[in-house]
Parts: sequence; C-alpha cells; structure tokens
Amino acid sequence: MVPVLSERISRLKPSPVREILAAAAGREIISLAGGLPAEEAMPTPNAMPEGWKQYSRTEGEDRLRQRISEHLEARGVHCPASRVLITNGSQQGLDLAAKLLVDPGTSVLCESPTYISALQVFGLFGAQFDGISIGHAGPDPEWIGQHVSKTQARVAYLIPSFQNPTGALWSDEARDAFAQAVDARNGEGDSLVLVEDDPYGEIGFGVTPPRPICARLKRSPWILLGSFSKSYLPGIRLGWLACSEELFPFLERLKQAADLHSSRLSQALALADLEDPNRPQRLDALRSRYREKRDAFADSLHRHFPDARWTAPDGGLFFWAHLAPGLDLRPIAPRAMAEGVAFLPGEHCFASDPELGWARLNFSHASPERADEGLRRLAGVIQLSSAVRTR
Repeated sequence: MVPVLSERISRLKPSPVREILAAAAGREIISLAGGLPAEEAMPTPNAMPEGWKQYSRTEGEDRLRQRISEHLEARGVHCPASRVLITNGSQQGLDLAAKLLVDPGTSVLCESPTYISALQVFGLFGAQFDGISIGHAGPDPEWIGQHVSKTQARVAYLIPSFQNPTGALWSDEARDAFAQAVDARNGEGDSLVLVEDDPYGEIGFGVTPPRPICARLKRSPWILLGSFSKSYLPGIRLGWLACSEELFPFLERLKQAADLHSSRLSQALALADLEDPNRPQRLDALRSRYREKRDAFADSLHRHFPDARWTAPDGGLFFWAHLAPGLDLRPIAPRAMAEGVAFLPGEHCFASDPELGWARLNFSHASPERADEGLRRLAGVIQLSSAVRTR
C-alpha cells in the first residue's frame, strides 16, 4: 500500500546529472556531464583542531564565519559574521531559500538556461519560472529595468559570475541595472528578493568578476550563496550563505530544523584552507590548470564539432555548445553513454520550452586526452542520430 504523501511530491523531479553520474559509476565512462573539479588539483587536508569533536552551533563555527565575512568584504559585500550561515553545500542554501520564499505559484525570475538543480528545488516548492535570456555578458542593461518592473516575480535567482551552464559573466552595467531595478521595485513596496549564487567566483581565468549584484543593492533583501566545492574539496560538502539582516533569523531556524548543524570536520578543513598563507598560490595554480584544460577542450571542440556554436568561458567549469540545432539531445544521452561518454543535454537546463541541440560540457574533470576522445565519440553518436532523423 502506497502511503499518503505530501502534495509537493508530485512536483519532485530527479536530477539528470545525478542519474548520469550514477549510471556511469564503476564503468569506463568519459564524463563531460557533472561539474566535477580536477582531482589532481585537490589539496590534501589538514587535521581537525582541538575541541571540535562535539556538536556545533547551527550557524557554524565563529572563526570560519569570520573568515568568510572577511572574504566577502574583499569582494565588496559588507556582511558581518553574524549574518553568515554554514550550509551543507550551496545546494542546501538553495533549499533553505526556497523553503523561506517560495509557495505554490510563486513566480521566480531566473536566467534561461539556468542551473538544473535550482529548477529542481524551486520547482519542488511550486515555483513558476519567468526566464530571461542572457548573452555572454548578461542581459541588455536597458532591457533589464523594463522587465523587472513588469514581472510578477517575488524571487530572482541569478548566477552572474561564470554562469552554469553558459559560462556567462555579467558586466558591471548589467549588474548595476539589475540592482537598480530591484531597488526600484522594493522602493514601491513591491517585494522582490535576490538570491545570488556564486560557486565559481574564485576560478576565473585571468578575469576577476565584478562586485556581486547584492553588494549594489541599497534597500532590497538578498541572499548570497557560496561553496567550497569548486575551489577546494567537493567531498567535504560544505558551503555558506550570507544575507540581509531581516532574513537571517528565519534561515537559521530552517537550517536548525533541517539538520541541526553542518559537520565540524568539514568546517575545520575549510577553515584551514582559508587561513593557509599559501592559499592564493594554490588558487593561482588551480586557475592555470583549468585555463590549460579549457584551451585544450576548445581545440577538441573545433576539431570534432567544426560547425558548432559556442564561446570559450572565462571561468567556471563548463562549455555551453550548440552542437546540433533542432535535434533534441535528451534521447542522445543514453546512446552516448553506451559509447562510453556522458554529457548533459542542454534541454534539461530550461524551465520551459527548451532550445534544442545545446549541451553543457564539463572540461575540468577529464584529462585533455580523455576529453578529446569523449568529444570524438559524442560527435559520432550525434552525426549518426542526425543522419537517421533526416532519412
């Protein structure tokens, strides 16, 4: 007998990336699918400090929160440690934000395409999505003000620095325009909360992202999400959120209700990295390694998909490539897996009415040689599928 479940379970969708990774586990699969950092670039963590073996406070360790606050201050975000909350990855931050802000029918403004797991969690709580198109430098600043003033959205979810999946880096002008438009909405008593996701801000290839959009707001509520997964160790599953003063008490209680607190061992490892005097040199080496992998991946894309449309990203972990215009790549993914290569069909990244033929391709994890072989196999599968379609 099936028990009576919550009504929201009807909206619970599986994560395509997690399903792909699960299917690839234990097999000789070249993975271009998940946002996996390079294993050879991961540091060896230090031991846990004395006195950190007991339960912790919900909001996290004070020393770690202070270091994150200082990190934010250096990026132009004034947020005291008292408004920093340690989370189990930035994905938990998304979950807490959705629990706080989204009811069935709540309109969420987001980039289109966007991070698939954000669509998953906001959709679970009943969000209706209002997608905005972005170029490689974010939306047109003149268009932003008009759209934000007209939308019925109560939440805006954005990834302005090396966006997932497109790699876009919003310009200063686009960020200013969005902040001004949100402030104008809130100044008229029409609430719009910004949820800004920043997992890739530290891994730009010779490019430093402009100040976050939340740092430009003057009167509007905001939440900023960050992660240690992309620039340090994904296995510790640790992230953080910072937010405006009026939101913090509710987010802290939601975290408390979810899991009491995040792992102290993971917090100790993250703190050790933030306090390591050699951290800047480590990050420089990481960026250099990713730049080399990006360039090699671009060469392979040129070779195996000469007619594809894409722009090499200035940071992050992904290429967003139009490999097969008009061809739905979702049925192609299992065929590619059978040929030993995994990728994420771009159709999954749209909240509605997906554009066909796009793929999100990870360049950071596989070696350049393996990535080249993976793209060769993927090109063969797509060419065969295209030939069958045109018969």
